[in-house]
Amino acid sequence: SSVTGYPSVPSVEVPSVPKVPSVPPSPGSSQVQVTIRWQSIPGRLTVISKGKAGTWGVNKYGYIYELNSDGRSWKRISGNLVDISVGSQVWGINRQHQVYMYLGHNKWKRMPGLLTNLDVSDKGHVWGVNMHQDIFRWTGKTWQHIKGKAIQVTVGPSGVWVVNKHHDIFYRKGTYGDANYAGIGWTHIPGKLKWISSGRNVVFGVNSGDDIFYRTGISAAKYTGTKWVQIPGKLRMIEIYGDQVVGTSAGHIIFESSVTGYPSV
Repeated sequence: SSVTGYPSVPSVEVPSVPKVPSVPPSPGSSQVQVTIRWQSIPGRLTVISKGKAGTWGVNKYGYIYELNSDGRSWKRISGNLVDISVGSQVWGINRQHQVYMYLGHNKWKRMPGLLTNLDVSDKGHVWGVNMHQDIFRWTGKTWQHIKGKAIQVTVGPSGVWVVNKHHDIFYRKGTYGDANYAGIGWTHIPGKLKWISSGRNVVFGVNSGDDIFYRTGISAAKYTGTKWVQIPGKLRMIEIYGDQVVGTSAGHIIFESSVTGYPSV
């Protein structure tokens, strides 16, 4: 059943990035010149997530929705969550910080632990943080504590990245390629972000002013990339999946865009 009672959202088109002439990248590098054209999806959500298991979100009341195949309407799913992440599975967190995994057919399974934020990759790897900003990695049976402090974590093709309460950015060494590995320490990345998302040889994020950036130059030869590039628009959170980006604004408006100029490897 589609969501009813949602105000329709006028299509909002944010100006696309002008095509900037650039020096041809050296062989083997993956410098990305990204072009984004934002379009809105009807509805209002606080968090949205896109992965192999679909596009899901939660609104300010904790209601859970899955995007229908038409890409414009939503199906309500039972339960109440404040955070949700989609990879090969769907995981979420409720107001009591309890963790759940979706089993299908409107059924959720309570998982161990208490978290405030988590992320699931297409390979089924799950990382999370708790109210004390402790970092954890799901082993398939239990939560493995990872040294460090963070308020938000992402796990994906470019590895595990986190941001801490000061909005400092860190990459977990040894996790590039969505490796099933706890990693071996953190590499500090210049810049400040409050939210971050690990994609295929690109990382997207937003700062405290809701400005949007991507990290270019990420490759198997240089896991941490080379620089941050700002793109038009304002979002409070963002997620990159394949060549699609989704996010929500401060007004809970839902945006999506395809990413052009994307690396093929």
